[in-house]
Amino acid sequence: MQQNQRSTGVLPRQTLRHIMRSGHISGIAEKYLNPASIDLPLSLEAYRLESIFLPRIGEKVRPIIKQVGGLPYDLKNPLEVGVPYLIRVEGKIELPENVYGYANPKSSTGRINLFCRTVADGEAMYDALATLGWSGELWILVRPDSFPVLVTPGQAVSQLRLFDGKTFLDRLELNLALREHGILFHPNGKSWERGKHLRHADSLLLSLLVKEGMPGWECRGSSRVLDFGKLNFYKPEEFFTPVVVRNGKLKLVKGSFYILSTYERVVVPPHLSAELRAIDPRFGEYRSHSAGYIDPGWGWGGDGSVHGRPITLEVNPYENMDASPRQTIARIRYEHMKEVPDIPYDLAKSNYTKQVRGAALSKHFKKR
Repeated sequence: MQQNQRSTGVLPRQTLRHIMRSGHISGIAEKYLNPASIDLPLSLEAYRLESIFLPRIGEKVRPIIKQVGGLPYDLKNPLEVGVPYLIRVEGKIELPENVYGYANPKSSTGRINLFCRTVADGEAMYDALATLGWSGELWILVRPDSFPVLVTPGQAVSQLRLFDGKTFLDRLELNLALREHGILFHPNGKSWERGKHLRHADSLLLSLLVKEGMPGWECRGSSRVLDFGKLNFYKPEEFFTPVVVRNGKLKLVKGSFYILSTYERVVVPPHLSAELRAIDPRFGEYRSHSAGYIDPGWGWGGDGSVHGRPITLEVNPYENMDASPRQTIARIRYEHMKEVPDIPYDLAKSNYTKQVRGAALSKHFKKR
């Protein structure tokens, strides 16, 4: 494993632990730590909203709740499809003066089409604690978009990453990472041909796996409730149906939700992390993912011997689409870790370390 320590970057697990123990983050247990992020546990305080919102710069969230028709909501009841809810994050956060943060929905959240956006006091962007030394109340907007979902206080649907400076790889650094680690591999494990990587600005482009058999899952909606706390519990066909490739095409229907896969097997070396970014609409009218953060050590194994794993995509098409094999579907951007985490992803306990091929449903579903 490459040991790489930088002056700035994404803060690893061991640094996040120090920040928590110093009192900058309190009321959130260390069990919520990941290799390079902190899961954000939900509290008991929840509101049913008439509409979603963003605070203005410097404006606190709590006074806005009544303005948008917020009514107290008991989380013993499922969250209804199409209805937004605001749930306060447990604990207290007062970031060190040179630290800022960004949040992402967790993978298990995205794979059940549960819309999540973190809303922070004083921040006029979703999923952002962009002010150095931010402090205040943190909330999560939650809206089930395919079926009702039951969430419980203490569960986490989003995660927070912290930074102390510039993180994104420039073009030279990305070229060096590609040369040294491969980064992207074919499904058969062979390294990508040098110079054949497709790029978009500071990102690499990923393509869609379309093949005969079962390349993914479709959900057109259900009235059945999914309990977020039940793992390896549901049969896939209770909520999803397999998608079928006909004549070499995958038909995606506007308004449906899809679990699909990248053609590429992706590696994130332990000294880097990565994030799926919104795709340019010139590549198509769809949303390719709901979650998107990829931990350091993904697809690496313990020693770099694993040649990547495919990335599961959560796709919402805005138009009816006929998707072709290797069609551009997403883009991935790599970031520097400040330090290699003490436990990289592939050595940590996760529900997705065995994801080696095809599109994988969330941890709530029984494995086939």
